[in-house]
Amino acid sequence: MSPIYYDLSEQFLSSGVKFKYYGIARTVMEVGYELARSPADVRFVVFSPAHDRFFEVEPNIGSASETGVCDPNIPVEAKPMRLRYSFPEPHWLRDALYPLVSTIMKRICLRRWRRAIPEGSLREVDLSGQIFVSLGRPKMMADYLVALDKQNIRPRFYPLIHDMIPLHEFAHPRQSMFARNFAHDNGIVISHAEKVMTNSRFTKSEIEKFSASGHLPDIPPIVPVPLPHELRPTDEAVDVDVPDTPYFLGVGVMTGRKNLECILQAMLHLHDTGRPVPLFVLAGAHRKRTVSHLDKPELAPIKDKVRLILNPNQASLRLLYQKARALIIPSHMEGFGLPLGEALWLGTPGLSATAPALREVGKDLAEYFDPNDPKALAALIDKMHTDPAAYAAAKDKILRNHSSLRTWNNVATDIIATVSAGSTKA
Repeated sequence: MSPIYYDLSEQFLSSGVKFKYYGIARTVMEVGYELARSPADVRFVVFSPAHDRFFEVEPNIGSASETGVCDPNIPVEAKPMRLRYSFPEPHWLRDALYPLVSTIMKRICLRRWRRAIPEGSLREVDLSGQIFVSLGRPKMMADYLVALDKQNIRPRFYPLIHDMIPLHEFAHPRQSMFARNFAHDNGIVISHAEKVMTNSRFTKSEIEKFSASGHLPDIPPIVPVPLPHELRPTDEAVDVDVPDTPYFLGVGVMTGRKNLECILQAMLHLHDTGRPVPLFVLAGAHRKRTVSHLDKPELAPIKDKVRLILNPNQASLRLLYQKARALIIPSHMEGFGLPLGEALWLGTPGLSATAPALREVGKDLAEYFDPNDPKALAALIDKMHTDPAAYAAAKDKILRNHSSLRTWNNVATDIIATVSAGSTKA
C-alpha cells in the first residue's frame, strides 16, 4: 500500500497548554501515537503557512513527548500567526486589504520558522496523489486545502469530522459569523475528500442531514470511525490535589450547550430538599463565563461545593477519574463525548445526558437523564452518593464489560482499513 501521510498541523498550529490534552488536539495526538507504533508505512507532516507547503516531521512519542503521548517535535517558537485563507462571502474592505495583510503575515511566519528550525532539517513534501489523513479542525484543513489548490496539488484526502453542532445555530434567522465560517470550511473539506470519516454514527447522520438541506455540498462515502473509551497512562507527574472526600467530576463542562446549569440546579435541588450535596470537581480550561455563572446569588448555597481544577495533565486527569464517585456529562449535544468513555474505561460510573452520541459512547453502562431535567440528575447523584449497593452494582457492571470498550489502537486500525479500502466519489 502507498504511504499514509498523517497530519499533525493541529498540534503545530495550536501549540500551547490550552490545546495539549483536550478535544480535537487530543484525538490527533492519540491516533498519531498509535500510527507511529503500527506496522503501516505512516509519515507525519505539518502545514507551514510561511511556505504554503507541508513538511515531514519525526514526532516525539510517549515519554519523549511533552504531552506524554505525541507531538510534532517542532519548537513552539516556530508557531505561525494564522490568517484565514478563504471566506464564506465577499467583503469589499477586507478583500482589498487582504493581499497586503497576508504578505506581512507570511513574512512574520517565515521569520519565526527560520529562527526556530535549522535550514534543511525538515523535508518539504509534495502530497499530490498521496493518501493524506487529517483529524484536525475544519478551519485548519480548509486553509491548507485552499493553499494546495492554488498550486494544483490534490492529495487523496481522508478527513475525520468531529461534529456539526454549529450548523444548528446556522439554521436560525440570526446567523453568526462562526456558523457561516464553519459551514464554509466544512464545505471545502467535504468537497475535497475521497472519503469522509466521522467520530460517531450520529455525526455521520448530521452530515447527511445538512448536505440534504443544502448547508453542505454533496457528500462522498462516509465511514463512522468511533472514538475510544481508553485513557492511556503517561509518565507525567500528577499536578493536582485530589479531594479526600467523595466527589463527582465534570470535565470541560461549561454553560450553554455543555449544560453546566443542569448540574448546578441539581445540586441546588438536593440542598433545597435536605439531601446531602456532594463536592463537584470541574476540570478543564479556565472560562470566565463559568466563574461569572458561579458567582450568581442564587448559587450561593452550593458554591462552596464546587471546586475548579484548571488544565490537569493526562496523569492528573486519570487520577481524578479514578477517585471520582461518578462522572457527570450533561451536554445537550455532542459529536462523541470522550469524558464519558474515559470514565468508563477507568471503572468510574457515568451519569450522562440522553444526547444520541453520548448513548453511543455509554451504551448500557451509563445512567441517563434528560438534560432539561435537573431533578432527574439530582436523583442519580443522590443514588450514587448515598446508596452503596447501587454504586457497587454500577462499578461491577462496568468492570464485567470492560472488554467491550474501544481503544485508541482500534481507532488507528479502523483508519488504516478505511484508507486502504480506497474509494471514489459517488
